[in-house]
Amino acid sequence: MADLIEEFLTGQPAVADTERVLAALLVTRIYDTAKLGDRMWSERSQRFQETWRLLVGRHGGRVAGTHGELMISRFDGPARAIRCAAALRDAAQQIGVASAQGVHVGEIEMRGAPAGLTARVTMQLATRAGRGDILASRLVAELAIGSGLRFADAGRVSLDELGEPLPVVQATSEQHLEPACRPKSKPLEPAALTTRESEVVSLIADGKSNAAIAAELKLSEHTVKRHVANILLKLDLPSRAAAAAFSARHPGPDGP
Repeated sequence: MADLIEEFLTGQPAVADTERVLAALLVTRIYDTAKLGDRMWSERSQRFQETWRLLVGRHGGRVAGTHGELMISRFDGPARAIRCAAALRDAAQQIGVASAQGVHVGEIEMRGAPAGLTARVTMQLATRAGRGDILASRLVAELAIGSGLRFADAGRVSLDELGEPLPVVQATSEQHLEPACRPKSKPLEPAALTTRESEVVSLIADGKSNAAIAAELKLSEHTVKRHVANILLKLDLPSRAAAAAFSARHPGPDGP
């Protein structure tokens, strides 16, 4: 309104006082899939939000606020956003909640919480993402070329804000996602794993989710989660990303 009044009085268009920058937005949401009680859900939700703030800062991002159940953060580049999303996915599993995340790149205003088209698109991507998924616009994958990250085509999704479907991808590989500040664990011998666990860790290295591993090995997703937990415990590794790196360093007889 002030801009309109200024233009009317001076005869000149008002100069915008906002600074817009190109940024990668990450929107994270968690939800209760295990039908937890209110108290337990509240405790886990609070614990995840604390972890979210910590991991966003650790990956060079900034917490940009919340919108209902959605947690919004912004980064200078898409690779940082994807790495943070992978770390948040692992953290959610450890806490015992389900996560879904969306990543998009576009112009946002420096001041205030992200608003406008870029923010709305990213929030819708997070809403459309399935459990454990990191759903990103194809632009994110194109800008992350050379980062070591891998993406799989996820088709197109129709969003309310866009006149045509948006090409999207899923971040499928967790290689190179281990934070550099985390101390390296002393690698153990591959013989510490059972045959089934070796199969699971090999599929983790291929970037497959627990659901995809369960389908390929004809196991329940709960069983796969148990195998993953055993693998991390046996090898003294902090995350799935570290397990993938272990598999690359210790390929089985049929290759990595």
